[in-house]
Amino acid sequence: MKIRSVSVLAGLALLLFASGGFAQTSVAVTYNYAPVSFPGAPITSVSGINNTNVIVGSYYDSQYSVHGFVYRAGKYTAVNYPGATMTQVFGINDENDIVGVFQLSGALNFHGFVRHNGEFKKIDDPSAKTGTIAFGINKAGTIVGSYDYAHGFVYQNGSFRTLDAPQLSGEAHNTQLNGISNLGWIVGQVYTGGIWRGFWVNNGKFHFVEPAGSTDSEVMGINGRGDIVGCHDSQAGFVSFLVGNLGTNAEPGKFPVKEQLASCASAINYARVVVGSYSTTKNQKGFLGVPALTIQASHVVVSSGSVRVTAAASGNNPVSQMQIWVNGKEVYHVQGAKLDAKVKTSSGQKLVVQAVDSKGVTAKVENRIE
Repeated sequence: MKIRSVSVLAGLALLLFASGGFAQTSVAVTYNYAPVSFPGAPITSVSGINNTNVIVGSYYDSQYSVHGFVYRAGKYTAVNYPGATMTQVFGINDENDIVGVFQLSGALNFHGFVRHNGEFKKIDDPSAKTGTIAFGINKAGTIVGSYDYAHGFVYQNGSFRTLDAPQLSGEAHNTQLNGISNLGWIVGQVYTGGIWRGFWVNNGKFHFVEPAGSTDSEVMGINGRGDIVGCHDSQAGFVSFLVGNLGTNAEPGKFPVKEQLASCASAINYARVVVGSYSTTKNQKGFLGVPALTIQASHVVVSSGSVRVTAAASGNNPVSQMQIWVNGKEVYHVQGAKLDAKVKTSSGQKLVVQAVDSKGVTAKVENRIE
């Protein structure tokens, strides 16, 4: 596939303006993408990134043996659990602790691990019969993963607890936990009703990214803002920003807006840098998506037929112009990275606020006037 730049739109919280109206605020990010590939490896998979932009993943060597890796400041370092025949790294926290899985011979041959200060520690859920996999770790050292390819687990302060998503009556357990944020929010997916359903968990409550019985989805990563990333299949990556704005008691059927990424995404950090993996006809590589231009815009109806729009943008290059479009027609623009204007609109019209930088890169948010 071709790595390209895309714009992503995120619905944010409702803000209260001094005028007494409620403003719908949105954010858009235009990403620049770059491949990530362990030197000489035919297959590279990127699984995690922390808030200092250290990346982790796994790769196949020329003999197709599997190893983990850490990518820091332009340098790749292989990771191998001592004595293991296979090692994969899935997660990293802000302390540079890493988690993953390694394989040995025997009945219970898959074991999770954490590496802290260079020392490896095996992680086996006491309920596991076939194996344990550690997928995510946060700054507090809480680890999430799955055991026996059936149950999710949370490992905190030396104790395990099983965390399974709701399923239909009579279904076999099939939950996987993929990541945990510094706020303690957890993401994963469950097989129920004949499909995989991605979810996030906040304060013990499960929220799903798709309605029951719709399409397969999985949520792979989450950051401290409550942004989530994942995919619908091996190529259809998505991001949903600030999903917590749906509330801890979101109504049934209320799902976050999902916007397309270059490919299947596995992690996102606080700066909204995303990582994941994509396949070509010859091999598989990881990708790194870095925000090139970000815009945040709000609009509020201040009187009949009049909307106040405020916006600000920032990016790698100076922002040259901010624009307002209504139903496909530009109605206002201003030089620089900020705008505050009133425009005439009516219910049902499409409102677009767009930023343009000095290199011609654009980022825009779109809303419908109610």
